[in-house]
Amino acid sequence: MAETDLPGLRTDDIRAYLDEVITPVEMGWAPHRNLFRVYRLPIECTAHDVDAALTSIPAFWGEPELREHTRAVERLRRGHSMATRVLTDPGERSAHWAAVAAERIALAKVVDQFLRSAPGMPAVAVAALVRQSAGRWSRPDVLAALEQHRASEREPASVDFTPDTLRSRQVADALADLGIPSLWEYLTRRLPGPNIHADALRRRRRQLRARRGIDVDSEQRILKVVEQALEEPGGLGPLLRYEFLTELSVAVLLSYQEVRFLAAADPQRSVASGLPRDPETLAYAVWCRRMHRSNWEFDYAQAVADGRLHAALAVLSSRRLDEEWERVRDRLAGTVDRLVAELAAARELEDTAPEDAAARYLAAGRELTDPAIDSGLRRCPAAAPAEVWVRSHHDGVVITWPETASTAGRLTYRVSRAGTVLAHDTDALTFSDVPPFGVPTTYSVQTLRNGVPGGTAHSEEVVLAPEVLDLTVEATMVSLHGRWRLPPGAVGASVTRIAPSGATAETPAPDGTGFDDTTVVPGVQYRYVVRARYPGRAGKPEDSTGLSVYGECPGNPRQVTDLRASLAGDTVELAWSRQSGTPVTIRVAPDGVAPAPQVLAAADAVIAGRVVAVSDTGRALVPLADLAGQRVLVPATVSGPLAAIGPATRVAPPLEAVSGLHARRFGPQVVLTWQWPMWATDVRVVWRADEPPTGPLDPQANAVEISRSAYSGRGARITADLPGEHWFGVSVVDSGRFGPMATVSSTRMREVPYTVRRAAWWRRGGLLVAVHSDEPAPDIAVVAKSGSRPLVPEDGVEILRLPAPGTTAPVRFRVPRELRRPVFLRAFSLDETVALAHPDPLFLVVP
Repeated sequence: MAETDLPGLRTDDIRAYLDEVITPVEMGWAPHRNLFRVYRLPIECTAHDVDAALTSIPAFWGEPELREHTRAVERLRRGHSMATRVLTDPGERSAHWAAVAAERIALAKVVDQFLRSAPGMPAVAVAALVRQSAGRWSRPDVLAALEQHRASEREPASVDFTPDTLRSRQVADALADLGIPSLWEYLTRRLPGPNIHADALRRRRRQLRARRGIDVDSEQRILKVVEQALEEPGGLGPLLRYEFLTELSVAVLLSYQEVRFLAAADPQRSVASGLPRDPETLAYAVWCRRMHRSNWEFDYAQAVADGRLHAALAVLSSRRLDEEWERVRDRLAGTVDRLVAELAAARELEDTAPEDAAARYLAAGRELTDPAIDSGLRRCPAAAPAEVWVRSHHDGVVITWPETASTAGRLTYRVSRAGTVLAHDTDALTFSDVPPFGVPTTYSVQTLRNGVPGGTAHSEEVVLAPEVLDLTVEATMVSLHGRWRLPPGAVGASVTRIAPSGATAETPAPDGTGFDDTTVVPGVQYRYVVRARYPGRAGKPEDSTGLSVYGECPGNPRQVTDLRASLAGDTVELAWSRQSGTPVTIRVAPDGVAPAPQVLAAADAVIAGRVVAVSDTGRALVPLADLAGQRVLVPATVSGPLAAIGPATRVAPPLEAVSGLHARRFGPQVVLTWQWPMWATDVRVVWRADEPPTGPLDPQANAVEISRSAYSGRGARITADLPGEHWFGVSVVDSGRFGPMATVSSTRMREVPYTVRRAAWWRRGGLLVAVHSDEPAPDIAVVAKSGSRPLVPEDGVEILRLPAPGTTAPVRFRVPRELRRPVFLRAFSLDETVALAHPDPLFLVVP
């Protein structure tokens, strides 16, 4: 079978296809090197030829005779997609044929080097060449190259190559002394030829007795060897055969033609030597012996490595071996006999215990490569999974199955969809796939035992029909409009409208991507079920399950009358009665003033304030930060061009205490500061002398209310001019409710005034300080500082100290000259319970 044959295979082509494609693939040949041979295509093939071959050849791989060769068939199946791409494209097909032709030319040159005018090559030489090419060429390639050289695969005749012996060496030495090239020439020149007898030898000896010299001694030795050889059963045949074969072997170094010329020179010599009379037969046998010498040790090792123990035993049994190799042969024979017995025992168990039989076949297969093992495994198929489940997942399906009940061997699975293999060999129990949308599909899972197909389980029929995408419905005052996108594979969509009463109606979707429903009633909510439509099988369309969406034409909007607000941490939770899908906006009333409930234009709804939430579910969450301290929330329902403003609700925050309350006295006034709680807008400040207020409404305390905005502008200043301790309380107030009260105290100290003036003019540079108090004065220090007013006694130079209880008379003092002018003066009380009342700062500066 050649690639020039017509496409397609007949039943009687199986053996040829095995020899030319299957067996080379099993031996390592890559099918992509010659797709014309694999698919039985001629060189000048048409598109019709290619299509026919790509259909018929893969179907032929399923023939029982080919299925046995699992590894080769699987390799062909894996390369089918690549072969389809190459062969169906005219450009790639032409380039592939050019590559095939180039390979033929290269192989022809190689074969020519092997032949050297010989009429053929033995099978061992062909196999060696294929093996050396490492998958580049196959046996059919080599046979085709031989045919190009008018040669063929040809086995040589069996010739007994006599080994070198002591006699042959003695004869060669003696002939060298005589100058005669061969024993055959000696016999034909000096004796009556090879058919001599004892009388002829005696006559020749008598002739030699009359002579003397080295030549005579050498010839006597030859005659003695000849005489001894004639006494043996083979006569002179072994000596003549060794001599003639040696001459032919030397001629091999020159060319095959030299060997053939020498073999044909004297046919009688071939007969006398016990060799084939036909010179072509003799020459080819010697040529193959020398040029294609069999390396039996390599052949043995390769056969053992490949598990071909029968072939290894045949190699050892076909030749003489030394004792060590004989022991190897005997051990190998025992192993082969044991494995043959194992195979026979497995064959007996196939019907009663197929799992045990498979285990025995697999155990034997670990040592032996034999077609009987693969055949036995096919007769003991692994059990199929109990069931196959298929479920939808996103835009695909997930296929799952339980483990097979079989236990022997490496168990894997082959997953197929409608005859297409998706996973050739997987040990997982799940597989994902994206089948054609809208087409009823079944999946099958086949158990493999060490790659040998077993039982198959099938799933129920499944139809994957994804839903439409981005489904939306928009409403006008008199109609509803639906829009969506079709998923891949969909050819259209169907729409069913369901009214609140349960009545259904089919809504047309002309282009398959939307509908326009003008038969709706305003204010009535409809449910639309949209299903994607797929071609299906046999002209029967398949629809998806469907997605639902609601739509309603706006009537007069309905007010939300039950808006409720509650605090949950930093979030305001809002709830109200749902308005049938109509969106409700929640607005914050500006400055806490909400408009009256009313229906107005949607654009005028801004009078209710800014929007903080929109929802059509009857619930919403608003972060406290979004309210910015405001507490009045207004619901507004929008329906088309109108909006209905409902009653406002007020967020009732918890009344928390102010924090960080602090009192700072400035003479008779006390400045209060604090941190406002988030929701506080007003506080009540109460104060009294001697003891803390009892509460915000203490009748014995003075009180004033301060708003947050007044506090931000003017602060909180309280006049408390009576001496002694004053207590202040601050409470958050909201609609007559008071929060917890924070308190702080401030004590007004006793004040002692003093004055500083210049002395009389004649007291140049002098100053007078006088303390004015009816009560005893404390220790007083007068401090001076250059450039700025001293703030504490240590902030300058003490230039005068007035001890207690003091005097009302003025005390004269001078400012040191070393102080740089201007000099600022200030008196400090050294008693913490008494404060000094300072005069006008202008009187405390010395220029």
